[in-house]
Amino acid sequence: MKLAKKLDIWREQGLLNAQQQQDILDFEKNNKKTVFTSSLLALAFFCIGLGTISLISANWNIIPNFFKLSMDILFLIINSVAVVYFYNQEKNNWFEGLLILYATLILASIGLIAQIYQVQSQGLSAFLLWSFLVFPLVIISRKIILPLIWLPIFTTSVIDVLAEFDIIYNILLMLEETFPYAISISGIILFSYIYRFTSYYFRTRLAPQIKAMKFWLSFDIVSLVIIMDLGLGVLGEYGGISHTEDYRSVIVISILILVTMAFGYYSNKYNYSRLLTCVLAILLGFSIIFMALPENELVYKLWGFALTMSILITVAIYALIKNKEKLLNIATACMAVRLFIVYIQMFGSLLSTGIGLISSGILFLSLIYAWKKLHLNNLLIIREKK
Repeated sequence: MKLAKKLDIWREQGLLNAQQQQDILDFEKNNKKTVFTSSLLALAFFCIGLGTISLISANWNIIPNFFKLSMDILFLIINSVAVVYFYNQEKNNWFEGLLILYATLILASIGLIAQIYQVQSQGLSAFLLWSFLVFPLVIISRKIILPLIWLPIFTTSVIDVLAEFDIIYNILLMLEETFPYAISISGIILFSYIYRFTSYYFRTRLAPQIKAMKFWLSFDIVSLVIIMDLGLGVLGEYGGISHTEDYRSVIVISILILVTMAFGYYSNKYNYSRLLTCVLAILLGFSIIFMALPENELVYKLWGFALTMSILITVAIYALIKNKEKLLNIATACMAVRLFIVYIQMFGSLLSTGIGLISSGILFLSLIYAWKKLHLNNLLIIREKK
């Protein structure tokens, strides 16, 4: 429902008067987020940066090296002056767009210097250098776009560079041989710690950056759940006993359990949501259970279904407790989709699938009815207390 219609209903119910309604509308109009404009500006400056690189590349051989470096430095200076100007003018859309252009030019500068001086980079080290150089821009960014781009590039390049060290490589190998998805789960747990730490100490100062971290953390978890649920057909060879030595497997699993428990204690101590802790515990628990499963395709499918439904039920319970209606709708919709998939996986025929879907629909209608009744009862209790 649009805000204007909501305010009309509230005024009819005597919750506000006409002046208050107009004041709210004026405030929302003046503080409206221009998401479309911001995205177009970011895309425009990104295209300008790539276009500049393309023009230089087209005439690369005939341009002297000194002229290339001079023009590169000139572009960086002009861009930095423009960034400072629009920052002081508090024109956030232009400021953010120029930040993205500046980040693009920095990447082009790294490639230019590497080409002129014949510097050979290994793996993703050039992107890691870019990540460090762009980091100050990410910190001063006032919107989520640049942090959203920067974070996966930095994470991927760090992992790629660290994997070159023997100690890191051996740790990753030990995790991989303990149980499937151990590396991904360990990375998500580590990322969760960084997200919690950052959100605790820099909640106000780094709000866009924290939103970007939350997005990628959620994306990683959802992607891993989907892969674990539906991608186990190619992992049958990993089922059963761990490939690594028993004592090392026990050590790895024990450390992951303790780290997850510590995360839960930390979150509870500072009154953070328990949802993330529960999701991490479910992922880790189901991964450990997978080690004991027999190598059977049907068992893997049931295991994946139980994993996804456990997380969705946890999310739904959290949404009920916190009264987050949109999140509850998303969780129940995902449950319905997963039930449809499991009917196809288990039965295959349209008749069995149809009967199962009708039964599921009745179940969801019952849940909706129970939710409405529970919600209504809570409202009555609150009104009686008043």
